[in-house]
Amino acid sequence: MERLRVGIVGAGYWGPNLIRTFVSIPGCEVAGVCDQRPGRLQYIAERFPNLPLTDRYDDLLADPTVAAVAVATPVSTHRSLAEAALVAGKHVLVEKPLARTSVDAYALVRAAERAGRILATGHVYVYHPAVTALCEAVYSGRFGKLCYAESSRVNLGPPASEVDVIWDLAVHDVSILLSLVNDIPHEVRAEGRRYKHPTFADVAFVTLNFASGFLAQHYVSWLSPVKVRRFFIAGTTGSATFDDMRDEAKLLLSDVGEDSRIGAKDTDARELFYGPGEICAPSLPAVQPLEVECAHFLECIRTGRSPRADGQSGLVVVQVLEAVARSLACGGVPIRLEPMRRGMTGTGGTY
Repeated sequence: MERLRVGIVGAGYWGPNLIRTFVSIPGCEVAGVCDQRPGRLQYIAERFPNLPLTDRYDDLLADPTVAAVAVATPVSTHRSLAEAALVAGKHVLVEKPLARTSVDAYALVRAAERAGRILATGHVYVYHPAVTALCEAVYSGRFGKLCYAESSRVNLGPPASEVDVIWDLAVHDVSILLSLVNDIPHEVRAEGRRYKHPTFADVAFVTLNFASGFLAQHYVSWLSPVKVRRFFIAGTTGSATFDDMRDEAKLLLSDVGEDSRIGAKDTDARELFYGPGEICAPSLPAVQPLEVECAHFLECIRTGRSPRADGQSGLVVVQVLEAVARSLACGGVPIRLEPMRRGMTGTGGTY
């Protein structure tokens, strides 16, 4: 197997997770870690004493043996860092969201096309075994025509953030949703409030309407001391619940419910009830989503395949979140989205 050398820029909250994961993948070598903060480099040096460290990003880009760069820095820097890597001929994995604006995200997609390099977006939940199994169930038609989805993603907010709760948390559920429905909303609405955070909305309700009639609502909050990660989707012949906080049976697939009250006559002496149909919990592989994501990124470099969460899917998520942000800023006014593309790649691909 060709050994791929990966450079990592950003050693803050998420960067160490990328370092640990890439170090553990056979056929991969972490070529170096870049961060301009000496404290963060010291933190990495103490935990990964054999890794080369630098505060000069150009050192990674100038190394011809570095095949790829993973960017785990504040979103305001994503375009400049990822674009420089693509121009230098590196494949690039950018943590979510792909960029702060759709203009910047589009520029990265075009830069990757011009360079002939892989551009992957760090939508880690797309690689979760439960989401993979859920996608397979949806694509197989198990739930019939999809009707609606809802999610709750809440926790205590980060101590510092460049973005509000929508860009921080809803980005995950939007990426999951688009991978399931393989479509884009034609209208979005969002209402939220700033209660404790000095500048950003820390609670929001996001509604996405699709031309097919499918409806989705996502609730996100930085105010809950209890962490919640729940996603539900229903169709005409069944439904599914993904609860990432469960130790076991994270994904439950339900057949259509039963309701004996329907068609009941006054002469009926039977029990009247309603309830769920048969529920099953599919067996899921015991792998971490980040391991799957990073290994898949390396596989795509080797094979030339498009990542499940590629640059184009990252762009669409940014476009949706931009519209959501406009609605939030306007007090919940519906914002229409123009059709952005057909035949979506990287969202709803083959699993």
